[in-house]
Amino acid sequence: MHRILFLIALFSQPIAWGDQQPICINGLLDDWETVDSAATDPIGDSIDGPDFVALAVADDDHNLFLKIEASSSFDLSENNNLRLYLDTDLNASTGKSIGGIGAELEWRPGERSGTFFYAGNETFLYHTDITFRGQPTVTSHGFEISISRLATPDGQNPLFGGSSVRLFVQDDANGDRIPNAGSAVTYTFDVGAAPPIEKRSVPRKQIDELRMITHNVLNDRPFSNQWQDQFFRQWISVRPDILHLQEIYSHSTQETEALIETCLGGTWFSAGHNDCKTISRYPITGSWSIDGNLAVLIDTTASIGTPMLCINAHFPCCSNDEGRQEEADAVMAFVREAYQPGGALNLGDDVPVLIAGDLNLVGLARQLETLITGDIADNGWFGPDFLPDPDGSSLHNTVSRLTEQRMGYTWRSDNSWFWPGHLDYMIFSDSNLQRTHDFLLDTREMSLDELEGNDLQEQDSSSSDHLLFCVDFRQVCRADLDNNGDVGFDDLITLLTFWGPCQSECFGDLNNDGTIGFADLVELISSWGSCFQN
Repeated sequence: MHRILFLIALFSQPIAWGDQQPICINGLLDDWETVDSAATDPIGDSIDGPDFVALAVADDDHNLFLKIEASSSFDLSENNNLRLYLDTDLNASTGKSIGGIGAELEWRPGERSGTFFYAGNETFLYHTDITFRGQPTVTSHGFEISISRLATPDGQNPLFGGSSVRLFVQDDANGDRIPNAGSAVTYTFDVGAAPPIEKRSVPRKQIDELRMITHNVLNDRPFSNQWQDQFFRQWISVRPDILHLQEIYSHSTQETEALIETCLGGTWFSAGHNDCKTISRYPITGSWSIDGNLAVLIDTTASIGTPMLCINAHFPCCSNDEGRQEEADAVMAFVREAYQPGGALNLGDDVPVLIAGDLNLVGLARQLETLITGDIADNGWFGPDFLPDPDGSSLHNTVSRLTEQRMGYTWRSDNSWFWPGHLDYMIFSDSNLQRTHDFLLDTREMSLDELEGNDLQEQDSSSSDHLLFCVDFRQVCRADLDNNGDVGFDDLITLLTFWGPCQSECFGDLNNDGTIGFADLVELISSWGSCFQN
């Protein structure tokens, strides 16, 4: 439990002490639930731009973490005039004199740059100089960021030289500031340790699961002698059943299939459209183009008991929100028609759908909302909204992390103006498909033991600016009503408790016929035991 105590000391300065926290920078912000706000700010004191409402601070052995919340959504990486000031030596006479502190660091997230003030010198900074991380990559009411506690911004002098730091955030355009003018948060680093990071294994946990990856391979690089070995080592270590690849522009689908056969051996099937190529160990029974993206129906019956509809997408990048929204609308319209009776595919409710690929989701969060909820922006052209999971709910967005770090970026280019972000996605229907394991492979952030144990080399992930994103799936264990991984007496009791026609809740209606009866009981008993053995 994270404990932060607030004192009103001289000059009314908020002072915060904290336990080290297992914060994962992935944009979900759920790790902050036990972290109290170090400062709050009233709503309505901002004329234009972000109106700050809360600021929280935490740390671990490697990073200083901040969570910034506002009353309305904004983009952290551009179109703002935010300034983060850190006084890392608690000396108002050193660094940049501003707001009553002497700031060693001024970080300007909207400009994706900063300045380090040390001994009268000023050093211009990029994100790599302080290992800056921030998510989500799209517009949001709240953001979480991290700055390395081990940073030496000018290459010589440490950014953090003591056990405490004073800080505040302000908008240079509208004057809003948290905490308010004349105040700064003083945060003392904890001397304890955050819980250890649970390593995410690269090998499969269950041999019979369906392993899928999405990987933007950066301008046909796997076909280049300079980069091929790096890609092959990654793919061999992961051994996927289905690969959704993007940015294969100059090589055909057949050439890509042959490349995978050379790398992984065995028989493969393939489909492609534009730069999107899907290569599968399971037969591909149909393929369609969707506004530049690829849809495939794959016969995964041998693995998960049903076929599977997969969308391999590569949306426009950068500031093209309109183009991304149009393609997101088109993808969801295709999914809607695929499940309609008498439609082009006429898929049953037991057939999962998955949207994978480099979706380039930066800027407005509206496109992600469309892909998850089925809320189409241009209904006049792409038709009505719908709930895209066959059970009448939203799709599930897989938010993963690195194998040995609490970081959730999928794109990283250390020479870019932009800090690492979440651009690649695996979004799927969780009513008929169960995710069992996932990870992002960044070999530059793996220990020597893990690299050697998986026959990888440190720079393998630098073969592309996008990471290999891997997810394992299995058939939904419908009879596991308490979701504990096995079917047993607790599940039987739940089924018998709701016996008969479904009322407001219908736990145990395994065949979805509106009644819990003998057929459901038979299915539960036939599934008895561990879900991973059925």
